[in-house]
Amino acid sequence: PSPPQHGLVFDAGSTHTSLYIYRWRADKENGTGIVSQVEACSVSGPGISSYADDPTGAGASLKPCLDRAMKIVPAEQQRETPTYLGATAGMRLLREENSSKAEQVLAEVSKAIGEYPVDFRGARILTGSEEGSFGWITVNYLLETLVKFSFAEKWEHPQDTEVLGALDLGGASTQITFQPGVPVEDRNTSVFFRLYGANYSLYSHSYLCYGQSQALKMLLAALHQASSSAQIKHPCYPQGYQENITVAELYDSPCVRAPSSASPGLVLTVTGTGEPAACDTAVRRLFNFSCGAQGPCGFNGVYQPPVRGQFFAFSGFYHSLHFLNLTGGQSLSLVNATIRQICNSSWKQVQELFPTASRTQLRDACTASSYILTLLLQGYKFNITTWPRIHFIQQVANTDVGWTLGYMLNLTNLIPSEPPTAVTELPRSIWIAATLLLAIMLILIFCLLTATCCHRNSWGYEQL
Repeated sequence: PSPPQHGLVFDAGSTHTSLYIYRWRADKENGTGIVSQVEACSVSGPGISSYADDPTGAGASLKPCLDRAMKIVPAEQQRETPTYLGATAGMRLLREENSSKAEQVLAEVSKAIGEYPVDFRGARILTGSEEGSFGWITVNYLLETLVKFSFAEKWEHPQDTEVLGALDLGGASTQITFQPGVPVEDRNTSVFFRLYGANYSLYSHSYLCYGQSQALKMLLAALHQASSSAQIKHPCYPQGYQENITVAELYDSPCVRAPSSASPGLVLTVTGTGEPAACDTAVRRLFNFSCGAQGPCGFNGVYQPPVRGQFFAFSGFYHSLHFLNLTGGQSLSLVNATIRQICNSSWKQVQELFPTASRTQLRDACTASSYILTLLLQGYKFNITTWPRIHFIQQVANTDVGWTLGYMLNLTNLIPSEPPTAVTELPRSIWIAATLLLAIMLILIFCLLTATCCHRNSWGYEQL
């Protein structure tokens, strides 16, 4: 058998970058091999969009993980190893703010990867729709809802198996992708795939600025503008927590606009008050839940058909709720009660509850979980009936769930649009024609052999 092939994909997110190393059997490539994750290497430092003023630093930050990959991928295979870098919402925001700086960052990361003996196929910024769609492919590929290897030892499209929806929460954007029970009315949110000979018509939308980090920044900016002073009372931060932040640090993103009267160097003092009800109210003000006359919507007037089927929620959805031990299928009432309890806890109590957690995790535990609950229930319109259909997960079959695997499967043609080739029965007329042709060929060969033998015998008699 051929040695396994490898693929490398950088997930250049808004807050950090990770390199995923995948492997699959080469002889299964066109018949859809099972792709497994060998390793995930976390790049130290912030996301590449943070290197807008130091683009060479963005490229340099990737090298330790590339060095690690070169130790895993056999030397003789490295030059044939497809390697990609996909940047998401952090770079989408930087491109909005300063397109030339975004291009410089991409050029530097491309230069750094290009120094390694791999088949580098480019660095680019994914659209929100691509990010959501590739996450959906990853989920359903790993769960074998698209295709599976049967007991008859062949690839088959699973019968009566429903595909799952995908919910992704990054630092700067959030995506929802699922197969609705009705035709998608808005072309901007409609995605079509043909995978393994089956057609999939999906709804997919990405909300820029509604990733966890940017949403929490929007919340703090709204509280600052409502306070009209340098003293900010934060109802989602634990009572007794305090920090200082400058206006420039708070308004360093296109998602938040600084008031013209605010001086960039002004120091703001943020004090936690630990008020769950006020926290809920402040979080809900980040959204516009009014749908108007255009029919069903998610939020901010974006069309969305009613959620349908089972969903996998990953990335920030999983990490924030896992911190509170809420990813084990708990009921909505228990999730609500747990979040309310953490939002009622003082800074001292939170530190005692989670002695090994970072200061940022402790500060944001109430804010992040409250935001996620509001996004899922009021934003994406899940309710007490559909809540149990959300499964919060990090991995499936030892593989991280995110957009990277779906991206690589798509670009390396590991997922064909048609079913895997199989031996098919030929029409009866072709079988008859083939049989007659074979019989004629056998008769001709027999006649030729007979004539040759006769000729040899006559030649021998004449000699005698």
